[in-house]
Amino acid sequence: MSHEISRMYASPDTARKAADELKEEGFGDVFVVTPPASGDTPASAIAAQIAQGRVLLADARIYAKGVAAGGSLVTVHAPFGSGMLATSILESHGPIASGMPEPEPETIWDEATPLSSAMMIPVLLPDATPMSKVIGFSPLMSNDCGASEAIGLPLLTDGKAPEGRWGMPFLINNPAPLSSLVGLPLLKPFRPMGW
Repeated sequence: MSHEISRMYASPDTARKAADELKEEGFGDVFVVTPPASGDTPASAIAAQIAQGRVLLADARIYAKGVAAGGSLVTVHAPFGSGMLATSILESHGPIASGMPEPEPETIWDEATPLSSAMMIPVLLPDATPMSKVIGFSPLMSNDCGASEAIGLPLLTDGKAPEGRWGMPFLINNPAPLSSLVGLPLLKPFRPMGW
């Protein structure tokens, strides 16, 4: 899996230097398209040449306008995890505007988080406890919350047990408090069939 990154440069020499640096860093899929020698080359031929570098034809048509105007295009297919390095190398050589429209931040689609992208909700929220605000219930309870007493769980013998955030003690004398609460034994006696 690789990610296509393209940048336009003002001169073929700059584009070749960027491509050479990418190859030195180990990127194998690097394509350079320079302006044609004759000015009468149709834009469709330039777009076809750009598309041979595995660029979408719709994008290649946009890039072809920049190449026909004298720009040089460098395209690299960066393997997973190396896109930032490829981008920083390309950016260090002073790219020019390619004519490709930048996506609006609200319309960016992230394949890794499709539900968040569809609902336009960020994956990481600045609030650590969003549901507590929705239901109006604090995630941290005070020590005077008697939840353990309300359901009949005893405290330690000294009468003071360290309590958790829900007011229930960390340590209790009953090894199976929920089974005891509903009156069911934790384990049923084993009776083999036919005995």
